[in-house]
Amino acid sequence: MTGTLLKAGDEVDVLVKSAKPFGLFVESDSGVHGLVRGGSAAVGATVRVRVIEFDAAESRFSAMLVD
Repeated sequence: MTGTLLKAGDEVDVLVKSAKPFGLFVESDSGVHGLVRGGSAAVGATVRVRVIEFDAAESRFSAMLVD
């Protein structure tokens, strides 16, 4: 992984990689993958999210959309 580690409370812009009924799979600029539960956006869109939890061991995060 490149870039800095994420932490709870960080706000970052991410790319929507996949949209599912339960939320969005996203990727940060540094290549970290995440899940935005309940979010809605088009695949390929860039959205702003707030990190809820970051799992350093798995290099993934959960987040919510920022209004």
